[in-house]
Amino acid sequence: MKRMMILGFLVVAGCENPSLGIGTSINSSGVSVSPVFSGNVGGVGVAVAP
Repeated sequence: MKRMMILGFLVVAGCENPSLGIGTSINSSGVSVSPVFSGNVGGVGVAVAP
C-alpha cells in the first residue's frame, strides 16, 4: 500500500491539474475507502488507486 501511495505521488507530480480524491466501494463485508490520485498527462486522464 505504501509503495502505491509513493507511486501515486510521483505520477501526479508529473501531471497537469493534479488532484487527490477518495474512492469508495460497498460490498458484503462493508464499506472500503481508498485514496485516488489523478491528473492529465499529455491530454490524457490518468488515475492511480492503490
